Amino acid sequence: MSRVKNILIVLCLVGIGAALLLGGQWVMHKTSSTEFCVSCHSMSYAQQEWEGSSHFANAKGVRAECADCHIPQESWHYLKAKVIALKDLWYEATGKIDDKQKYEVHRAEMAQRVWNELKANDSATCRSCHSFDAMDFSQQTKLAKQTHREAQGKGQTCIDCHKGIVHFLPEIHSVTNTEKSGILKGGDLMPDSAIFAIEMVKAAAEYGGDIRLMPYAKLTQWQIKGNQIQGVLHGWQQAGAESILYLDIGKRISVALVDDEARSHRQILQTKYDKVTDSEWQEVSFMVNVTKEKMTSDLAMLNQYGDSLNQTYCSGCHAPIGAKHYTANQWISVVNSMKDRTSMSKDEVRAVTIYLQRNAKDIVVAE
Repeated sequence: MSRVKNILIVLCLVGIGAALLLGGQWVMHKTSSTEFCVSCHSMSYAQQEWEGSSHFANAKGVRAECADCHIPQESWHYLKAKVIALKDLWYEATGKIDDKQKYEVHRAEMAQRVWNELKANDSATCRSCHSFDAMDFSQQTKLAKQTHREAQGKGQTCIDCHKGIVHFLPEIHSVTNTEKSGILKGGDLMPDSAIFAIEMVKAAAEYGGDIRLMPYAKLTQWQIKGNQIQGVLHGWQQAGAESILYLDIGKRISVALVDDEARSHRQILQTKYDKVTDSEWQEVSFMVNVTKEKMTSDLAMLNQYGDSLNQTYCSGCHAPIGAKHYTANQWISVVNSMKDRTSMSKDEVRAVTIYLQRNAKDIVVAE
């Protein structure tokens, strides 16, 4: 009789274990469904963003559900994600994000938590559908092809670049005018040093005409005349495009825009033929007069401002890209392709472009 009892106890324990296991799997499965995820009121905002993305509807008819992106399939990461997800139930119960305003307040916090997790697990959920090995680079744009190949070589992970492709990005706190003025302080002039334009500014050519100095435009042999600075502006002009003054031959780093009258008074220092651009280039100089408060000798300060623009605006969708990632000429198309995704003003676009160009991988500038 005791033997039968023991068998029954074992069978009961096995049954209970099986029930717990199957029940646990059922619960895990049901709580991973999109229907369960969006049943909470607070997730309705995330649902709306998802339904407006290419992960919901696309030409190939492939849909990524909530779990496909937010729950890794590996056992440890799977269990970890399920445990961490309990916080969402707590938020729902306590009303932490029960309206749109509260949701926006906590958007950056929630986004950063997901980005950190994806970074830690090497974007495991992204890689369940996307992989470098399966990519047909010939079907990608030139920029995407180059970026993916470099990312593969450097061991970067998907989330380093692909933020904001489904859910809206947190509001970017831009560089305010107060912060900008705190960084850019014109009029700080050190004797016996070159000085630089802190922003695009109109200057008068000494012998007539106007020249618009770009950010970082350098003047040498300068002297103060009242509230004006008089100095010498150097640069290179390409034959047929003399209205633009460049920093160097073949490098599209704008120094200034020169009108017809000012060009007629330029001093030509030398002429060189460039095989790459298949044209002649002339090194020229102008004597110009510009407002003192628009110039500074603090190049480090200018670079700090350019870097702050890169860190603030260019990290919204991906990790900030270092200036030496591209050549000076490549940076023009890179910034132009991205600028409309930001709230940068035209002045800020000019400043960050020239900052990145001047510090590009093919530039060595000795100031």
